[in-house]
Amino acid sequence: MAEKSILKNNDLEIYKVKKTNKVVKVLIYIGLVIWVIIDLFPIYYLLTFSLKNNSEIFGENVIGLPKYWLFSNYADAMARGNMPRNFLNSIIVSVATIAIVLIAGLMATYAITRIAWKGSKLLNSIFMLGITIPIHVALYPIYVLLHKVGLMSTYTSLIVPYAAFGLSMGIMICTGFMNDIPKELDEAANIDGCGLWGIFFRVIVPLMKPALATIGIYTFLQSWNEFMFASIFINDSAHKTLPVGIAELQGRTTTDWGIVGAGLSIATLPMLIVYVFLSKRIQESFMVGAVKG
Repeated sequence: MAEKSILKNNDLEIYKVKKTNKVVKVLIYIGLVIWVIIDLFPIYYLLTFSLKNNSEIFGENVIGLPKYWLFSNYADAMARGNMPRNFLNSIIVSVATIAIVLIAGLMATYAITRIAWKGSKLLNSIFMLGITIPIHVALYPIYVLLHKVGLMSTYTSLIVPYAAFGLSMGIMICTGFMNDIPKELDEAANIDGCGLWGIFFRVIVPLMKPALATIGIYTFLQSWNEFMFASIFINDSAHKTLPVGIAELQGRTTTDWGIVGAGLSIATLPMLIVYVFLSKRIQESFMVGAVKG
């Protein structure tokens, strides 16, 4: 026993030496700085790319700061690509899609996991099949359906498919979180006078905030960046989204890539803002999921 305690004390001393070793700390900080540079370099490159002309982009000054800061690229991108309207369209489509996925996904999960009925497991299996289907495989059937019902070139032609394909992932995430909420809380709320809707809004929804934040981020990225559906289902300029507007900045014979970079910067900015404001919530959701797992 004495030998074991001596070994343990020695191990602790070795660990403390390693932990407080200045060389190790310096190496860790150097590694972290390199990692930060690697992570931030794409953003730096995109921003400098958007302020250059073609000659700098393709040889003269690929990585360095612009020799001539062409802020006019942003004005040209806003004018040529109809960016204000496309930006608004992307916001409308993304917000509506997120709202549908969050509301429908949470309610469906509540019905599947907390209410006892015969078809709950079968319905959950049907929803999970949606994860296995790539979104673009259904391109032609959705196109035919939208054309027949007269919904082409409308917000609905994008919102409904985006929400339908995002719903399966939303239900899967919600199911994992909701299964770990003790059902005794439902029983206690029921004793206090809460009905089905009272339990849902007063007990389940507040405890599901980390899951809802995660679903919202994934749904936003999917709907904000999607290009194929937006380019095929929308034929008028009044409903085009940002990815389609950026694609139209490329010319048939020559392309001013600085203007394209400006359009990409405009499209990337909302994602960065969303991450900055919701990064803490996302990290909390991952932490909760890891602890529960």
